[in-house]
Amino acid sequence: MKNNYRKLMEEIVVPEGLEDRVLYAARRQKAEQVGPKHLARSHWKPVLRGAVCAACALALVLGTVHLRPAEKSGDQPGSTAVVALDYAFGLTAYAADTGETVTPNANGGLVLAASKGTEFAHTVLDQETAEHGKFTNYRFRVNGDGIRMVKLSIDRGGLYRRGAEGAPEPLGSSVTEPYDPAVSYGLWVPPEAFRPGGEKVNFDGAELQVTAVFNDGTERTERYLLTEEKLRAFQSEDGTMTLAPGLAGDEQADIPGLYAARMESRWLQWPVQDSRTVWKGNPYGIINGKLHSGIDIPADQGAVILAAADGTVTEVGFDRERGNYLVLDHGDGLTTMYAHCRNVDVKEGDAVKAGEMVAAVGSTGMSTGPHLHFEVRQDGEAQNPVAYFDSAIRDSLKAE
Repeated sequence: MKNNYRKLMEEIVVPEGLEDRVLYAARRQKAEQVGPKHLARSHWKPVLRGAVCAACALALVLGTVHLRPAEKSGDQPGSTAVVALDYAFGLTAYAADTGETVTPNANGGLVLAASKGTEFAHTVLDQETAEHGKFTNYRFRVNGDGIRMVKLSIDRGGLYRRGAEGAPEPLGSSVTEPYDPAVSYGLWVPPEAFRPGGEKVNFDGAELQVTAVFNDGTERTERYLLTEEKLRAFQSEDGTMTLAPGLAGDEQADIPGLYAARMESRWLQWPVQDSRTVWKGNPYGIINGKLHSGIDIPADQGAVILAAADGTVTEVGFDRERGNYLVLDHGDGLTTMYAHCRNVDVKEGDAVKAGEMVAAVGSTGMSTGPHLHFEVRQDGEAQNPVAYFDSAIRDSLKAE
């Protein structure tokens, strides 16, 4: 047992910089308690590495390890780095044409069964559907570490299960069963829907709920709103292609699919008052070999620019490309940037509320007309802003 534990410890790779960050926090706490003259780096590091490795080993069994500040309580210092288990899981989908897995975007949105050149399938009554119903190609898999059970339900139609090998098996509208990472689930239309007088099933607007039960009994639930969408393909900076909901009037949004949006996603408010248009000629994605890292929203000179969410102003400035701009930090790695402003009405350090005026539309910097260049970044990486607006906002927008 001891040899196995030692082998496991030796195989764990601590992320670069993690030891130094934890060491710094521990040394700082020690300094607060006994003064700087008692700090001894050489005594801390071996013990610290063992603690970090042990935490990583525990994560292999129970979940994901994160380092976070301890909560302030009484005389306990709030700056101490502690190890906390973060129970998380996600879904991956399958591309309709190739069967390759499709991962969610940074805001948790997932495309199910997109297939260019085909329309949404409306199966007619035949011998197979009358007996077994329709096993759609809207298929997904639950992913995560330390999961013991899964619970799935949908409020219309039903679900089916498909193992690594074998035929699909209807499950009804809900199921609770042991977790098997090799099993995928799909949306199922019961045979009654295809019989004369049967109620038709439309997954547009359906709610899918997925719960993961972890090894220690902890449960985490995600809810997804399903909407039929015409999707647009975007090329990312690393060359990979991603899909996101298209907008009305965008001829390149020609890929039908089912979009599953996390109902607890961080939705943003629309950032320009009195404008619901996005320039389709300059969308998010690779254009002429260069990433256009946001969307452009044309509006009248001086139109009101609104904070897309509660946040703090972290940067206000001017440069040749962006003109007058500002950056808002919304917490948990999410930031928004507003560029080409005529003027900025906030300063660095200001706290703002969603919907509060922060600037006015202009045409400063590299701009051919008054508009807002709007960016969304997660942990510093540019994201497609359209994925951060809920379906009600998306339905109100048009591409011109």
